[in-house]
Amino acid sequence: MKQLNLKLIFPYNWYHFRKVKVYGDNGKLLSKIMHCENLSLLIDGNTKSITVKLDFLISEIFLPQDSEEWNIGLFLDFRDRFPIKYFDILKRKCLTGKTMSNGEFENFNLSFYNQSKIWVQKANIDTLALSLGIFISIGLLIVALIEQTNDYQDLVFFIGLISLISMLMIHFEKEKILLYDYRNRMLATGLAFILGIQFLESSFAVVLTLLFLSFVFLLKFVKNFYTIKT
Repeated sequence: MKQLNLKLIFPYNWYHFRKVKVYGDNGKLLSKIMHCENLSLLIDGNTKSITVKLDFLISEIFLPQDSEEWNIGLFLDFRDRFPIKYFDILKRKCLTGKTMSNGEFENFNLSFYNQSKIWVQKANIDTLALSLGIFISIGLLIVALIEQTNDYQDLVFFIGLISLISMLMIHFEKEKILLYDYRNRMLATGLAFILGIQFLESSFAVVLTLLFLSFVFLLKFVKNFYTIKT
């Protein structure tokens, strides 16, 4: 008999309340394991592989035959970038694992997923574009409050409020921010500005000014995005 040590780590809040089934190479169910659980099993020393399964996700993990004890870290193998990650997690072998040394197994935790993330230093974020986004958001909120007869007043106010929250979240981030978070928030906010402005009933000058500032906001973000240092 040999000892099989298993540890399962899921990212974000994915599958945190689900159990992954672990099978031996004879097809027999060995055990079930949950997120952040550390499990030790005694299995047949002639076992050459184990299979892990969760719904349609299934992978076979081969065990080194020159070891008396196996440490296996189980994880989701995906590219942590939007929207690619949502396609990767649909792959059958997204749930997988690998053998680890005692030290690697001991330190195997959620930080494992940070290795594939791209971070942006706070100092490299375009503060002018961010300030412009906050200004436009406040502008939409003020105009929405003024336009009491506008049938779309609530929509414009909602877009302004959500945009302001999104910009402030970036502003108050400490030291660094995930690149895809920064990109998605800025891009979504810029597009929301343009959408919200379409429902304004203010003077042509106000609408044109906000629309112009929104395009400047998007252009500055795009320029900053391609020159940013991660």
